[in-house]
Amino acid sequence: MRLSALALTCFTALAACDNTPIESESPEALGVSTAAETATRLYATVGDNELSFETLGTFEQRDGVRALIIRATANRYLADVLSFVPDDAFGDANVISERRFEIVLHEGHELNTVLSGLPLFVKVTTNTGTPRSYTARIVVAPRFYDFRGDSGIWIDEAVTPRYVIQGNDNLLYRGRASVSGYVDWLTVTAPDGVPSVYGRPNYKLDWTYTKLHEAIDPHTVPLAFSAGGDNGATMQKTARLVARVTEFALTDGDAYDVWPSPPCDPVVSACYHSQPTGTTDFSQCGTYRQVLRCTY
Repeated sequence: MRLSALALTCFTALAACDNTPIESESPEALGVSTAAETATRLYATVGDNELSFETLGTFEQRDGVRALIIRATANRYLADVLSFVPDDAFGDANVISERRFEIVLHEGHELNTVLSGLPLFVKVTTNTGTPRSYTARIVVAPRFYDFRGDSGIWIDEAVTPRYVIQGNDNLLYRGRASVSGYVDWLTVTAPDGVPSVYGRPNYKLDWTYTKLHEAIDPHTVPLAFSAGGDNGATMQKTARLVARVTEFALTDGDAYDVWPSPPCDPVVSACYHSQPTGTTDFSQCGTYRQVLRCTY
């Protein structure tokens, strides 16, 4: 099936940029909707069908493990839904009422794969409407929100997957924070999921996948940021780290034709191969998946 229509509804707001010089898979380049921290639902249409996704994913116990649940609503009665990545079914998609369905991403391989930047496709079949079948493409990413406390502590909304060699795992999730004025330190505390913090004055916040999952599940528990000097903390702030739907698009065409898997970007490749011998952190070259495609 070839592309015959592509209709999108964009909800775009001020999201903190990544400050990475190479970002070839920007929302603008892909022509998709972008969710900001304040958007609770994203909408898109194709033909006379409308679909919306709740942007905030929540965690529940499913099949004996924790799982991220993402919910969507259609304007037509649903016949079937299927979630997949290129060439493979992925996660579980379940119709839960006449017009509502959920996507279940189990903790571990499924959740880590999607959070690392791989888009998820969802094929939707309806009983009425034109067309009767269409495909959604969503991106789920870690995001900070619900910022409370001193404005002197700035926390980037985005947490970005990066290619950093660390034993057998080259995937690291990195956030950023900074503090106004002169302070000696910034610390982050939480019951679980505390990142490694380093790099004053522009601090890096690094999580392995295991620590990241601890930080976002449950999403109701905030991380606490404190900054100060020899006399103790002078500023404090809290923020919640969650899994959000950050991009959403629909098509009634062939999903593989509309959204083909991108090849290695020559600029990313040049950056990766120009790094000195022994380099372990390739974050300056792009996102985790951009660099990964150029390592083969």
